[in-house]
Amino acid sequence: MHIHFIRMPRRLKALHIRQVSYLPLPNNSSQSPYNEGILFKSSRETTTFSQSQTLAASKKLSSFTLPAGNYEFAFEIPLKGKFIETITGPNHDYHSYQVYGVIERNWSKDFIVSQPIRIYKSFELEQDDIWLPTPALIENQWHEKVQYTVSIPDVNIPFGSTFPVEFWMAPMAKGLKLGAITIEVREKHNLKIAASAAYSAHCGVNFFTSAEEYTIFSERYDAGNYVMLGSELLNVEWRVEKTVCLPRGFEACTQSVDSKNINICHMLAFTIELHNENGSLSKIQGTFPINIFMSPRTISKNAVVHILDLQQFQADRNAGPPLYGNHIADLLLSENPHTYEYHAGGPTITPLDTSSVEYRELCSVPSYETAMNTTRAI
Repeated sequence: MHIHFIRMPRRLKALHIRQVSYLPLPNNSSQSPYNEGILFKSSRETTTFSQSQTLAASKKLSSFTLPAGNYEFAFEIPLKGKFIETITGPNHDYHSYQVYGVIERNWSKDFIVSQPIRIYKSFELEQDDIWLPTPALIENQWHEKVQYTVSIPDVNIPFGSTFPVEFWMAPMAKGLKLGAITIEVREKHNLKIAASAAYSAHCGVNFFTSAEEYTIFSERYDAGNYVMLGSELLNVEWRVEKTVCLPRGFEACTQSVDSKNINICHMLAFTIELHNENGSLSKIQGTFPINIFMSPRTISKNAVVHILDLQQFQADRNAGPPLYGNHIADLLLSENPHTYEYHAGGPTITPLDTSSVEYRELCSVPSYETAMNTTRAI
């Protein structure tokens, strides 16, 4: 907590810091039950977490004097083991946290300032030394016309990152041509919030439910931007790789959530268009369930989201030791008194001190051949 410069001493009762989290609830002033999908169009908030801490106060007197000056107060508010993380996204603030700084005075109105903060749970995979990806693959044959495979490198996707989607197709029907490919990331919300006792008694409703769906990424790629293997007379294969860029704004995308009251899931959907020989259009459609999680690798201080290439990140994280030809080894010392000492990993060269005791002891050590011949003679 930071208090800007005070020009003159102030008589204060106490300084407090308070952290509160909110969950929106339907407005009980309505005379009819809420319909599916409009739960949060008109809402109020209920407190799900509240904790305060006194930063300064007098133990004996009802107030104390704060001299003129500039002040900073460090504070720490621990969270319980089980808590609801920040949940915000398209057209909603399902769960949010606010920190209040309160300057309490005896005979005047209190000074209150507030600042929103974001709190997220850590993802278990990120805590492991080795990230073992969970790739997803759809392999099928469509109406004996084309055999296809669609794959992604991992179903666990950090918020705001990019990842590739790879398509492989082998046409089995004559005259079949590849058309446009569409990729979407869909976000589905399902909420179930208990109604207040008064509202339940008045309207006979125990729970409010809401179901919403948003498309947070959509891209259509026209035909022609693909690699064709083979020839028209022999077997033909089509290979296409496209990149999905998740939104980097907290108002444009929500992380995946699975809790008692709030469930948010994500699906990667694709549509492959095929042009038949007779000119008609056919479509292959499918979906992948994916998990979008909050990561400190993409979210830094001040809620700045950085782009992360998922495939490159996994390669760097799981990289083994360097190849044999790429490592730098120590060079052996020779019998030349002007020998230099080479340090592995850098070009630093340090001349040896030939007058030192260590150098004379080193020179007195017999060579391998001398030691072996002496052993045989014994």
